[in-house]
Amino acid sequence: MASPIGIPDDVHRFLVEHIVSVEQLEILLLLRGHAERDWNAEEVAKELRIASISAGNRLADLAARGLLTEASPGRFRYAPNDPAMHAAVEGLAKVYPERRVSVIEIIFSKPNDVIRTFADAFKLRRDK
Repeated sequence: MASPIGIPDDVHRFLVEHIVSVEQLEILLLLRGHAERDWNAEEVAKELRIASISAGNRLADLAARGLLTEASPGRFRYAPNDPAMHAAVEGLAKVYPERRVSVIEIIFSKPNDVIRTFADAFKLRRDK
C-alpha cells in the first residue's frame, strides 16, 4: 500500500503496524507532547474527554507495543524502546496537524482484527 501524499513512508508504516484507533493516536501524541510527565488513565481521560477504562486499555496497549513505559503501577510515560519508532512518532506529530484526514484514513483503511476473525469464521474451506 503506497503512502498518501504528504505522509512519509516511515510514518505510514508505523500507523499501519502500531495504531488501531484515532483515540489511541491521540493518547500517544498527548503523552509524547508531555514526555516529562507520568499519566494515569483518569488524567488521560479527563484531558481527552474519553472514558477512563478506554484510556487505561489504550495506555496498556501502547506500553505493550513498546511506545510507553509504566513508570509506576498505573502511571505511564512516553518512552519508545526503539529509535525508529521514536522517529516515526516525531514525524507523525509533525504531519498529523496538517494531514489529519489522510492519517485517519490510514487508520480506518486497515482491517480490524476482530472483524477479520469474525469474517474468517465464514470462509468456506475445503476438507482434505
